[in-house]
Formats: sequence, structure tokens, C-alpha cells
Amino acid sequence: MRARVLMHGLGLAAVVGLAAAPAAQAQGAAVTVSPTSADPAYATSLTVQGQGFQSVKNGHGGIYVFFGWVSDPAGGAWRPSKGGASGATFRYVQDRETKDNNGYQRFVAFPGSDTASSANGGLLNENGTWSTKLNIPGAKFKAADRSGGVAEVDCLKTQCGVITVGAHGVVNANNETFTPISFAVPNQQPAPPPPTQATTPATPPPPVTTTTTPPPATTSTTAVTTSSSQPESQPQTPQPAAQSQPLGPDNGPNLWLIIGIPVLVLVALGGLVVSRRRLAARKESSNE
Repeated sequence: MRARVLMHGLGLAAVVGLAAAPAAQAQGAAVTVSPTSADPAYATSLTVQGQGFQSVKNGHGGIYVFFGWVSDPAGGAWRPSKGGASGATFRYVQDRETKDNNGYQRFVAFPGSDTASSANGGLLNENGTWSTKLNIPGAKFKAADRSGGVAEVDCLKTQCGVITVGAHGVVNANNETFTPISFAVPNQQPAPPPPTQATTPATPPPPVTTTTTPPPATTSTTAVTTSSSQPESQPQTPQPAAQSQPLGPDNGPNLWLIIGIPVLVLVALGGLVVSRRRLAARKESSNE
């Protein structure tokens, strides 16, 4: 009974262990990539980190970090430790094997390695961890095949990802991994709507709705109203023609009366003057 329980426990532990292990990872080595999705048309820079790798102090070589394609990502038949070879079971983006290359290929050296001076991806720490930057040119790249020809790899049609293998001809199954990478166009923020003022027409509304100069008919009506408000008799002037009109027959006695009174007054005054002169002449005659 105890043996049956123990076997059941070991079986459960084995299932849990398989479920927790990353896909296509060897001997506990694991790789994390950020971001996990790359741009299909433009270059993308990835941060690649490894843990659980075998670090050989003062050992020759280290690990290569590539971006490429493998023939059997699930089964692992592509690995050099299982007879796989570059250009046949896996292909990667070609780059110069120098420290100042384009970043498509990285070399992570063992600590104290005689090749550490050429490492452009840092060192593989004694605890099995490492970190580097890796560039991806896009979803399509050209790589050399086993016969020396050039073949194009389309990662939109076949699975591509980050590959790690032993460097400088040193095969090490503990450091062989494949981490898939997907491709997608980066999310773009929608363009902000234009300001409300920009949508308002800058031109004035149609003439029908605007305040314009009143039509001629309205203007003439206003003029008539203004002129009619003034009294018609205000600008009257005296008419002297009434005095120069000839008098009719009924006005004759009045005219003679007006003319005769001054004449009579003049005659009376003339007679008075004559009488006084005669009286004065008589007084002078009597005094002599």
C-alpha cells in the first residue's frame, strides 16, 4: 500500500515537473525575451536573459545567441548535440563575428575564457545567468544553407525565435535552447480628434442669416417716415405779396382816410405857421 502511494506521488511530481518546464529548453536552461513580439517590417531590439545555463570557469568559448529558424522546435532534433547543423537544421541572421557587429549575433563568454575579449554579449556568470541585447531585422532574412547557397526565411510562415548553442565549436547540450518569437504590427494610438474650433467654418454664414445693410425698400420707407414726422407749416415765410395787391372798391374809403389825415395835419400846421408869422410881423410894425 505504501509503495503504491509512493509511486503515485512520484508520478504526480513527474507530471508537475514536465508541466513547469519551458518548451524546447534543455537541462533546465531557460531564456526570457522582452518584448515577446517583434515588428515584421522594421528592426526590433530585444532584451534576452538566460538562467540555468552551464557555466565553465576558464573554459574555452561560451554560448552564441542567434535569431533564426529551427527545423524541429518541439522535438529538439535541430540541436547540434543531436546531430543538427547550421544551414540544415537551423538557420540564423548572419552577422560579422566581431565585437562591434550589427547586434544580430551575440557571443556570451565563459568567465575567465581565453575568448572573453571578443565577447559582445557579456559573460556567463558562475550561477548560470547572463543578459544581452539582440537585434531582429524583421520577419524576413536571408541565411546560408548547408550547400553554401542563400535561402530566404519568412518568419510569418514558419516559427522563428532566439537560439542559443555552444560557441567556438564547443557542443554543449546543456546550453542549447530555442525561444519562439511572434511578429505583429505595434499598436498605434489613434490620432486625437481635431479641436472643435478647427471644425467651425471660418467663413461668415450665408447672407440670409447675417445682419447686413437694409434693402433699398426699407431705406425709402424710413425716409418717408422721417419727413412726415415734421410739421408741414413749420417752414412758412411771410408773404408780402398781400400788401402789394391792389385794393378793391370796398377798401376805397379806408385808403382815402389813411391818406387824408396826414394831409390835413400838414395843412393845419402850415396855416399855424403862417398865422404866427403874420402876428410877429404886426408886432414889429406897431413897435416902430
